[in-house]
Amino acid sequence: MNHIHIALLGAQSYPVYLGIIDQHPDEVILIHSVTTLDEAIRVRCEIEKQEIKLPVQLIEFDPVDISRIFSQLKKHFANLSFENLYSVNISGGTKLWSVAFYEYFREYPHVRLLYIDQNNYICDLKTAGKRLSDVPLDTDIVFRLNGTLAKSYTLLSEYTEKDTCCLKKIKDLRRHSYDGFKGFSMPGIEKWNEIENKKEGCWMSADGALLWDKPAQRIIIRLLNKKGIVKEETLESPHVFSLFFHAGWFEYEVARILSGWKYAKEIRLNVKFPYNAERNPKNEIDVIVNTGNRLLFVECKTQISFITDIDKFRTAVKNYGGMACKALFVTEAVMKNTAREKCEDSGILSFSLENSFANLSVAEQLYIKLELELFEINKK
Repeated sequence: MNHIHIALLGAQSYPVYLGIIDQHPDEVILIHSVTTLDEAIRVRCEIEKQEIKLPVQLIEFDPVDISRIFSQLKKHFANLSFENLYSVNISGGTKLWSVAFYEYFREYPHVRLLYIDQNNYICDLKTAGKRLSDVPLDTDIVFRLNGTLAKSYTLLSEYTEKDTCCLKKIKDLRRHSYDGFKGFSMPGIEKWNEIENKKEGCWMSADGALLWDKPAQRIIIRLLNKKGIVKEETLESPHVFSLFFHAGWFEYEVARILSGWKYAKEIRLNVKFPYNAERNPKNEIDVIVNTGNRLLFVECKTQISFITDIDKFRTAVKNYGGMACKALFVTEAVMKNTAREKCEDSGILSFSLENSFANLSVAEQLYIKLELELFEINKK
């Protein structure tokens, strides 16, 4: 007996891919429209990478003409062999597809009708049974199914105790002289190009001096504060440059907090994607957490200066990760009301490290907030 799996392809490809891997079929038929052909091809490419090779057939259907949809159903599935088992995943595609495929196949005893939700629960629409898929979430597959890839990233597990020591020193420097630290750690384009292109060098200002040595993975900084007190530190670690410049230290601090969350399976920092100004106005995500069933995208800023940053983040999350992903915006300072409301309107969780409640650490507060939202279905 062959198991033939039929799946409806809409804009969201991961539920289709998950259904195929979960069901272990012998053959796959992907139903797509003219506009979702690319998604169907991407799903087929991922299936072809599996150890067990499955024949994958692509069939184009009209997405909105109900009479034509039923006509195409009869054309392609008029003679279902009772020697085969069929499963039909109606999670994707147009609403008319879902209704038509359900109506067409529901009377066949050897056809299972399935729906997969954003939490990766497999629902049997005939038996009303429900179970959580045991297919592990692969971050890179999610990206590829959404038509992109991660050009580069750093796993949190690659950071060392020296990096953690640098984090403490950097925060001390920032407290010593906020303006001086900002001036050196957030350089303009011209100065940043110099730092990027030279292995070593020196930069001096009225607030102090900065020496960098890339081969030695070392930064020496001397800061003068408003009281005339000088503080000098040697920062030396494998990721010292990404930590010191452009608030990378804050992203690392947030990632370290998230690493203690029971749902954090893998954490990536500084995830860079190919830049596309039209489709993705933002091409870097600060932190991405694989929770086992969904991806959590995290934007980290000491404070939100431009409300448009929230819109860019929301667009990037949807384009890189799909509709099922969760989004979190973390600030160091208490978030302004306008920014917090904008996050809420955009379906983005917001959190400040300045949050304070009796008997709860910042980490515990964040975990509670995340767990209240993690399994909720996202609005379209």
